Amino acid sequence: MFRYWFLTIYVVVSFFKSIRHLYDHELTDPRISYTKRMHLIHEHAKRFARGCIDQSGSVMTIHQQKRLPDGPVIYVTEAHHPVTTTLLIGHLEKPFAFMAKPHLFRYPILKQWLKKMAVIKQNQSDEALLEEARERVLSGQSLLLSEQYRVMAETLAEECNCSLVPVETSGTDRLLTGKIVKRLRPVNVDIHIKAPVKMSDYAQKRA
Repeated sequence: MFRYWFLTIYVVVSFFKSIRHLYDHELTDPRISYTKRMHLIHEHAKRFARGCIDQSGSVMTIHQQKRLPDGPVIYVTEAHHPVTTTLLIGHLEKPFAFMAKPHLFRYPILKQWLKKMAVIKQNQSDEALLEEARERVLSGQSLLLSEQYRVMAETLAEECNCSLVPVETSGTDRLLTGKIVKRLRPVNVDIHIKAPVKMSDYAQKRA
């Protein structure tokens, strides 16, 4: 219970800090590259996400099979969940875009951050989602997709000549418990970052 309130206080304080960070990013030199700008923006998001996990007292362990290639990759997870997405924002190497439900864009400050991070609204046709996702990858930003969008992930990996990187997490379902009174529990959380796979290699394995 106390950890949950500590988390609430942390989120509130971070919220007010985020207003200043948003203003700072408005002053960022527009001549810098898209990739560099995304790294600067995601550094703030990464610190916030790590702080949220730290409030739980949890132990994070990252298992990475191979070094990731230069350039954008497409991370693929089993399913999107707010806790899991927060965890991955804080601990994956490359800044990534992801899909979010439209109601999250209703909150003014959060909406601005989501736009800064190039988050994609989920209430669109498959064609529109694919087009936005393609723009992100071709601009140099990595992407996080759930298994629900496996076909889209493989299409983008082939078209944009980038790697698929499967990511598995365990322990996140036990972080926040309780339907009415929330409890933040310290747990062991593991992130397994699998070896990157090129679609050309993947096709050969399936043949």
